[in-house]
Amino acid sequence: MAGITNVSPVASYLSALKDEDLAASNYVKSDVATKQAIASFEKKAPAITSADALLKDYSSLQVVLGAFGMSSYSNATALLKQLLTQDPTSSTSLAKKSQNATWLAFADAFSVWGKNKGSSSETTFIAGSGSTALSTTYTPTKTITVSATLPSSGSTGQTYTSPSVTAYDDLSAAHQVALKWTQSSSDPLSWNVSAYDADGNALVDSNAFTVNFNQDGTLASATNTLTGASIASGTSGQAVALPITLNDASGTGQSISISLGTIGGTSGVVMAGNSYQTSSTSQAVSLQNTDSSNSTSLTMPSATIGSLTGTGQSYITAPFNPNQAADDKNNITLGRTYLSVKWAQDADSPDTWNAYVIDPYGSNVSSTLISVGFDDSGNLLKVNGNYSHDLPQLKATVNGVQYSVTLQPPSLSTSAQPAQSVMTTDSTVSSTVNGVSVNEIVSDYEKQQFETNDDNTDSGVGNALYFTRKMASVTSMSQLMSDSALLKVVETVSGFDPSTFGALSYDQQVRMLTGKVDFSKLKTTEQIQKYAEQYLTMLQINPQPADTPANMLDLFGGDSSKDGILALFGGTSSSSSSTYSDLF
Repeated sequence: MAGITNVSPVASYLSALKDEDLAASNYVKSDVATKQAIASFEKKAPAITSADALLKDYSSLQVVLGAFGMSSYSNATALLKQLLTQDPTSSTSLAKKSQNATWLAFADAFSVWGKNKGSSSETTFIAGSGSTALSTTYTPTKTITVSATLPSSGSTGQTYTSPSVTAYDDLSAAHQVALKWTQSSSDPLSWNVSAYDADGNALVDSNAFTVNFNQDGTLASATNTLTGASIASGTSGQAVALPITLNDASGTGQSISISLGTIGGTSGVVMAGNSYQTSSTSQAVSLQNTDSSNSTSLTMPSATIGSLTGTGQSYITAPFNPNQAADDKNNITLGRTYLSVKWAQDADSPDTWNAYVIDPYGSNVSSTLISVGFDDSGNLLKVNGNYSHDLPQLKATVNGVQYSVTLQPPSLSTSAQPAQSVMTTDSTVSSTVNGVSVNEIVSDYEKQQFETNDDNTDSGVGNALYFTRKMASVTSMSQLMSDSALLKVVETVSGFDPSTFGALSYDQQVRMLTGKVDFSKLKTTEQIQKYAEQYLTMLQINPQPADTPANMLDLFGGDSSKDGILALFGGTSSSSSSTYSDLF
């Protein structure tokens, strides 16, 4: 019997409650078996991808069950397998039909198995706090909204390249889409614009548009250059949206509308009012004709192509038509040649970048390749494995025509490049954490071990701590009745003896507790803590038998009884024959 002691259980409870995580962690440090079980679980958890694998790993199963307050179910493998392999959202699942709050929590945590008949290709136990998403889906992008200020009409032939935006296809694959704007050489209020795949994979279909502005810099009209169809014209407030097609890996195209704003509107895309007004910053440099008389000789200006701190980076110059002057003069809209230089960071050697020529709209390009390395300051250090600052020309052949590209030395930023928000999309993300946090499992298991150690079990402090951290989520009598530890606290505070109350039928227990438990008054931390203190006080007044299971030492006279099991065989702990031989 646990009687009144010199150390108040309430005081012990309040002391542990200040930081139960720390108290539990300190307890585990002194408990070798628990410490070893946790270390083993943390090592093996990433490889446990099925219900069968967990059920066959007894040590890991004990940790998981302990974390969910289900240690007593360790041998109920048939029941556990049902909970782990049935979709907990199904009305026919054991967890759902039982309305057992503990079973539901357990099944919900492993729902990725329940929805996949007991296994998953992904690891179910995820590192960290549980914020890592095992699956992330994006709604396909339908609209890209542009907000940018183009250069003023104080000059002609100017260019602007929008910073790229991430657009998603119907397979949730990400693509970088950017816009290239080229001002007419004869009409400063007219711009040619096209959208392109800024990853250089040519997954944006060829497109071309003409966008005209009013003298005040607002949108005036838009036309599809390839078809000649008018997109918007004249009517003030009319939406200006450019239609493009983005393809997924299987070649399936999806329509995307690029919203530039409205006719006469002051938001969206506008032109600067004068040469002193700041225009938006271009995302990428464009190739240039080295020799105005030779369209096949090109130059790439120096550019910052990435960051020293990044990985998996790439950079492509804005699409450039080396024959633009002739194409414009001859009104050629189809079959134009566009070239870009793509820089891709080497996956195995992050300080090495490879450069080659591509057509961002998809034409077949045969190109030479060069590799460059950078020093710790982001400056060019090596060319093709040799210490040099001299970059050889890139040679590229498109439709039988050979082009040469002279490269000005690129550089890397010493800090991450800030993201620009010139373009935004309407895609939304849905992340599903179909996994169980290893950290949370370990933390809850440590608390369970701490709360159920002999001292805390006998004094009731363990039940009080468990009640404090679990009760806020309990909102119904059925949830309360399904948790034996919570029920024991409520029975005691309600004035019932758990040892005799448990002999009543389920319906009788519910009827007797219904009028005594007000869940609306067990919501706040203060309310729950006060209730737990009442429980501990009641135990001091009316001590309850300790329900610590007997161990082998107890059976052979190691408990507080006089003789133990030996008395059944005529032996006593005080007699000289009190040995194991008395059993035989």
